[in-house]
Amino acid sequence: MRQLTRSLFNELKNKESHLHRLLEYVKNDDTLDMEFRGNYFTIYYRGGALLSVRETKSTEYEWDGLDSNYSDGTKLSVNPENFNSYILEAKHLVDYHICTAKKNHLGEKEIQQLVVKENNYSPNSQDTDYFIVDMEYEESGKIEDGRFDLIALRWDSTGAARRKDDVSLAIIEVKQGINSIRTSENSSGLRKHQKDFNTFIEKKKNEGKLEAFCDDMIEIFKQKCELGLVRANSKIEGMTSNFELKPDYENIEFICLLANYKVYSDALNNELHEMNECKFITSSFMGYGLFANNIITLPKK
Repeated sequence: MRQLTRSLFNELKNKESHLHRLLEYVKNDDTLDMEFRGNYFTIYYRGGALLSVRETKSTEYEWDGLDSNYSDGTKLSVNPENFNSYILEAKHLVDYHICTAKKNHLGEKEIQQLVVKENNYSPNSQDTDYFIVDMEYEESGKIEDGRFDLIALRWDSTGAARRKDDVSLAIIEVKQGINSIRTSENSSGLRKHQKDFNTFIEKKKNEGKLEAFCDDMIEIFKQKCELGLVRANSKIEGMTSNFELKPDYENIEFICLLANYKVYSDALNNELHEMNECKFITSSFMGYGLFANNIITLPKK
């Protein structure tokens, strides 16, 4: 389960706690994103894991800072008393790493976080058709058990759709540039990700766990709304766990988001020859807002 434990969730709501102050810091800094991991949460900056807080016992928490790879092996210390200054220093280290590293491993992850921002808490988030429920989803460390870039909740932004409370889920794979498209022995391209998605869904169905997976994602969405991490219209902001949403358990979309793809390349056409029909999100006038009418389906070539 990825939804926060009830005790950790309540601690984030407790206005007297350090975790609540950390939550408020994140909400007031739109370069940061908080993602839920069951008994802990992680705060991301530019796609990098900046800080994690893990519940060890009820009301006892372990704070873990930036990976030492960002700071030449030096581990930054973070605790409830210094997180303000820690975040500023950690951000600088991530910025420096992105600008100086020979290979920036955060490229696609930074795009993922921009998608989260635009659809969850930007001024335009009330008008898009998807909310991002989870980023960097991983179930057990095994790819066949599920590892996906983004999991989104589709709730169309029309008044009629929002009144119905009917929602569905989408799994979104983010790829940047032409070299990320093709599947090979050493590269997980679009065909591999589509196959992993199909394997994941079929396995969940066979084990009778697909509804539980969907319900977990719905609960995360409601937790984020209640904590103010999703900002949209008044119906959604402050939504509590008692609010009912009716998920479509059968129709989960697989969508590819291609960033900076070179249109003169044959990489996509060649990959589509070996794939089933696939959905792609197209640009909304250069933004990252996700709209249902910008989803196109490309047939198998």
